[in-house]
Amino acid sequence: MDAKDVKVISVKDAPTVELPKGSWSAMCITKDTVNNPKSMLGYSRFTPGTVCAMMVHETEEMCYVVKGCGTVMVGDQEVKCPTGCAMHIPAGVPHSVVNHSNEDVEMVFVFSYPEYPPTKKVE
Repeated sequence: MDAKDVKVISVKDAPTVELPKGSWSAMCITKDTVNNPKSMLGYSRFTPGTVCAMMVHETEEMCYVVKGCGTVMVGDQEVKCPTGCAMHIPAGVPHSVVNHSNEDVEMVFVFSYPEYPPTKKVE
């Protein structure tokens, strides 16, 4: 193995998923961008006023807040995660990201799955 096996993916070049209010998630490292990953890594920007749909993933999710104060709703409870903090969301826990602030919230997220994992919206 050598340097040719290392792949660098810029957030601006990664495939994106559009979210409410101009927010987005970039799928930086997935089975579609690198050869045979065992996990995936993404980067999200949540603009002020964003409320994402409640989701439940089949695998755990880990997040790191790069900018702003992230808020994850678990049922009717708010879990805050400010800049510089990490968050672990166990598999099967319904959650939603919201941004009640007046600044963007940016975070890195990781799943132990080679692409965005099987996910269900919770009504």
